[in-house]
Amino acid sequence: MQIKNIEDNFTISEQITLEDIKTLAEMGVKLLICNRPEGEEPNQLTNAEITGEAKSHGINFVHIPSPGREIPLDSLELFVKTFKDCNEKIHAYCRTGTRSSIFWGLAQAFDLPCKTVLDNAQKVGLDLSGVEAQLVAINQK
Repeated sequence: MQIKNIEDNFTISEQITLEDIKTLAEMGVKLLICNRPEGEEPNQLTNAEITGEAKSHGINFVHIPSPGREIPLDSLELFVKTFKDCNEKIHAYCRTGTRSSIFWGLAQAFDLPCKTVLDNAQKVGLDLSGVEAQLVAINQK
């Protein structure tokens, strides 16, 4: 698992394994967000498997899936609420980490101008230029 630190209390990665959950717990993660649809790939761990292992390490689990880079508004709103309501360390994952980074960037657009979101993303090694139209649309709401 390659962890990317996005904010003090927020990290992302590609698909995690059951063994990775212990590492995340040791890092202080208290909430795990899965941005993958259940069964996206044949050998993908189930949400039940992840939930069980997470609970055994004191980590809560939330499933906020997106089928691709176009994040559905209801999923984004749930991500924003979950993110803002949690005052502890959060780790989000998807197949490659891209969707989780997009969720984070779009969530930032509710409070920050599009250019600031793009600049902040670039500072932590993320390229969100592919979702700039979505960022602009959120900014205009």
